[in-house]
Amino acid sequence: MHKQVPKVPIHNIKTKEIHSLGFNVIDLKGSGGSEYDSSVPHRHNFYELLFFVNGYGKHEIDFTVFPLENNAVHFVSPGQIHKLTAKPKTKGFVLCFTEDFILSDGKENFNQKFPFYDEGFANPIMKLNHSLSSEIYHLAKSIYYEFKLNPDFSSDVLRSYLNIILVKLRQSFFNQQNTVKHIGSDKKEKMLLFKKLINTFYLQHKPVSFYSDKISVSPNHLNALCKKHEGKTAIHLIQERSLLEAKRLLHATEMSVKEISFHLNFEDVSYFNRFFKKLQHLTPIQYREGIAKNR
Repeated sequence: MHKQVPKVPIHNIKTKEIHSLGFNVIDLKGSGGSEYDSSVPHRHNFYELLFFVNGYGKHEIDFTVFPLENNAVHFVSPGQIHKLTAKPKTKGFVLCFTEDFILSDGKENFNQKFPFYDEGFANPIMKLNHSLSSEIYHLAKSIYYEFKLNPDFSSDVLRSYLNIILVKLRQSFFNQQNTVKHIGSDKKEKMLLFKKLINTFYLQHKPVSFYSDKISVSPNHLNALCKKHEGKTAIHLIQERSLLEAKRLLHATEMSVKEISFHLNFEDVSYFNRFFKKLQHLTPIQYREGIAKNR
């Protein structure tokens, strides 16, 4: 009998704390995030923006470990699994918000407006220059005090402050992207678009030719771009996205391997098992048992 695997908790915004605003702010206070529940891997049904003025420690996002650095922002989207291990000198804020809170009119596409939250397009880490970091710090500090002093009446103020932060980060994001474009012409842009398309269509198991048609290159050209920029073939990058989702589900749910296989649109569970073992060098059950052993 297999050991029962602890379910990775999904942290919901606590409406009793924020009066159904769909918003929260946490001051890390330089104490290693004592107010921030990060002791075990978890996921959210809301967005997080973790801003580090001083960063010491590490942050694991979807099984990739990133060092905490000064003047940096980490983006975490709903459904991603993450764990923050911050050391005592860490200083900054965590902003938590729902899509409905920031897009109050409901007419805009969140990922298009703030592409650094698009998992298929962006790195989850953004380094800030000293000037922008100082701006974000003062805005986050204003949010913190506004939220603590006037939570019943400050939704418009909080939304405005948060929107300024996100727009400032968007400007920096596009400036950095433009620099990348100048360095690598349109080749890097095609790679970013390819990753974005993978994130949209991976459940449909489309062939490489489907993606190459979408970005107006031949399959061989796309493969060459992938090898040059990622050191992997196009099909390997597509498969890695399915593997990531499988690992998330093995971590975060009590779904059986058969149910996960069905959810990911594999033909049958034996094929899913072979696919997973080929990429992860473990069967899905062995991977899940390893999670339980390390908890």
